[in-house]
Amino acid sequence: MANIFFRDVFGNETAPRVMSGIIALSIFGNIVVMTFTASRVKQEIAKEGILPFSLHFARSTTTPYAWLKRRFWRTDGGPLEQSPAMALALHGVFAVILVAATSSTTPSIAYIVLVLLYGYTLVVLVGFAVASGVLYLRFSKKREWTDHLGFKPVGGPTAAIIYSCTCAFMIVGVFIPPGETSPFSYATTGVRHYIVPIVGLCMLLVGYSYYFVFAKLIPRLIKKVLVVEREPIIVRQGDRQDGEWVQILEVVEFWWAARQADIKEARN
Repeated sequence: MANIFFRDVFGNETAPRVMSGIIALSIFGNIVVMTFTASRVKQEIAKEGILPFSLHFARSTTTPYAWLKRRFWRTDGGPLEQSPAMALALHGVFAVILVAATSSTTPSIAYIVLVLLYGYTLVVLVGFAVASGVLYLRFSKKREWTDHLGFKPVGGPTAAIIYSCTCAFMIVGVFIPPGETSPFSYATTGVRHYIVPIVGLCMLLVGYSYYFVFAKLIPRLIKKVLVVEREPIIVRQGDRQDGEWVQILEVVEFWWAARQADIKEARN
């Protein structure tokens, strides 16, 4: 659409090419941001000790840029820049799995499937979960969440209600067969309309099942609970009195400990 607009406005083929380059640069920036964000999320999940080899994925490593800067340029001697390299590798493994799963189709169909899967899982399903969770905290008397709020938005929970209802409609509505002239029809995309939502829901179900087994079932079987201790190390940037407070590292420890109720029962 943008290429056609630029071609009609400037009347030559150079403008669409320039616009294509700008769009490609924007997409590349979005991919870099989302990749780094997803790696940080996986790193924080690993710090809770619920992943296999959690300590490996929770680590941060010095970036090549920081190492070269310390090696060849003068620095203030402060902490080197860190990045979640192991979590990034884990993110890359799942990205390769998704690409490999759609490699048997044409590039256009694979692109449509991956984009729709991303939108349905991260935007619709996660958005519905977040909005519904906010509403649960807002109206649950047991949580007493509203008593500790330091910010009260205009309109109260109206935005969360609208967003959760919209996401709920899209979660269900995507299973309705599209018309033959719809851009989401099988004739246009080459993908059945129910495949993407089923895959997205199954992925969510697998995640919930894993968490249920790890957080509920295993502690009941071994009669222990997972204890996690996280100690952030925060210093002033550049060791200056007026420097900004910066977290240079975080010490994470976790272990399985006997539940207090089981200890009391055993003693009695």
